[in-house]
Amino acid sequence: MKKKVLLSLIFFVSILASAQNNDSLKYLLTTKSATFGLSLPEFTDPYLSPLIYSGIGLSYDAESRRFLSNKNTKYSMQSKLTLSTGMMLNPAFSSEMLYLGANYGWGVNYHFRLNDQLRILAGGLWDVDFGYKNVPRNVNNPINLDMATNLNLIGLVMFDYPMHRRTLHLQVALQTPVMGCMFVPPGGASYYDMFELGNSTKAFHFSSLHNKIGLNQTYSVDVPFNHITWRFGLHFLNLKYIANNLVFIHDEISLLIGTTFDAITFGGKKKLAPHNFISTND
Repeated sequence: MKKKVLLSLIFFVSILASAQNNDSLKYLLTTKSATFGLSLPEFTDPYLSPLIYSGIGLSYDAESRRFLSNKNTKYSMQSKLTLSTGMMLNPAFSSEMLYLGANYGWGVNYHFRLNDQLRILAGGLWDVDFGYKNVPRNVNNPINLDMATNLNLIGLVMFDYPMHRRTLHLQVALQTPVMGCMFVPPGGASYYDMFELGNSTKAFHFSSLHNKIGLNQTYSVDVPFNHITWRFGLHFLNLKYIANNLVFIHDEISLLIGTTFDAITFGGKKKLAPHNFISTND
């Protein structure tokens, strides 16, 4: 009889311990954001024209961030997709430039939790960048392609500012290229000569701080409402790169608006959504 009672007690304690372990398990959330931007871009592309082209543009950014493991919340992975377009004019309004761009990056951050309100993320991000610029007025060389891949240093500062009815989430995101490879055609060389005739040895260049300097800055605030969290922000891009004795500049300022949310994937007919979550914003 005593043995049965002892076995029953051990079994009951093991069930309680298992339930406690399950309750302490954290389910990883993916923090996602989608923002649209109205921008004022400015390009200097001496391959197409010695003049500065400026105008108006539109952009779309989709970003996601998630911890690598629910047992180690020091590291998170990040992915980001940016699509942009713009129409620019030269100072005399005599020629126009059409721009189409796409950028995708993936990286890893390390989290520094200074206190309950302030967090700093730092890490690296590898991206692939593509741009299409067209000046129809040019007869021989109307198109130039921007192609590059870079290893970037990234940093993110997050601060929660509690108010009377809601808590604002403030963010400052910084990104700068460190090293990579870029495509810059020599001045006057046609794409036919480079790709059809194979004269492209001077078009591909190793890039680093000696010939490519840039700073990508985003300042944003997340404002929670009843059923949605809106994001408002400003984006600044300053990029300068040099190759084949040509200096290229891309400056841009954007006004951002979008949404942000945390998501989790679960399935099965009887599987319910878990109650314990952990987000990269925590």
